[in-house]
Amino acid sequence: MSFSAQDGSFKQLTRDYFQELQLSKKQVNKLQGLAKSKQMDASQWAWASAVSCVLAVTIYLAFFAGINYSAISKEIAYNHNSQMQMEVMSSSINDIQKHLNRLDFKLIQSQLLDKDKWELMGGRYCSIDGRIAAQLKVRNRQSLQVHTFYQAKLPEEWLNITKQKELEVDGVKVKVWQEKGLLIGLAI
Repeated sequence: MSFSAQDGSFKQLTRDYFQELQLSKKQVNKLQGLAKSKQMDASQWAWASAVSCVLAVTIYLAFFAGINYSAISKEIAYNHNSQMQMEVMSSSINDIQKHLNRLDFKLIQSQLLDKDKWELMGGRYCSIDGRIAAQLKVRNRQSLQVHTFYQAKLPEEWLNITKQKELEVDGVKVKVWQEKGLLIGLAI
């Protein structure tokens, strides 16, 4: 485009030029349609991201959050250090079960405490993680040292946890594991 004084003012010519460059209604509608479809894709992306986050948190809680071994070990160490009197003195797990009849689970003879190495001395009620539990006294037949052995019903969401943890709390070595649907603890 050439400019001459006869064609009018520069301002008018510029306006005319850019009006020629305007999009047609058809072109404007097409661009708006594309923008809307991109917005829908963005909202779908946001929805998928939100679902992914919820799924990730659920998986974490189901598989990794599980048992708070530290808090449970602290409770076990506290109960052990309290040296509370046993409510029933017996070397029979069945006798102790009969006396501790408020327990909502059956006491077990742990596979990790061999009867030839450990002697059951008695039991009493206690609580672990806010749940009713049994605190049993056991004696190591070789060293003759007395230890406390704990059993509590394991919440369903923890049933798939099989690893054993060992922590030291307040000078007490605490072993915690899961066995036969029970949370088991041994304070040494």
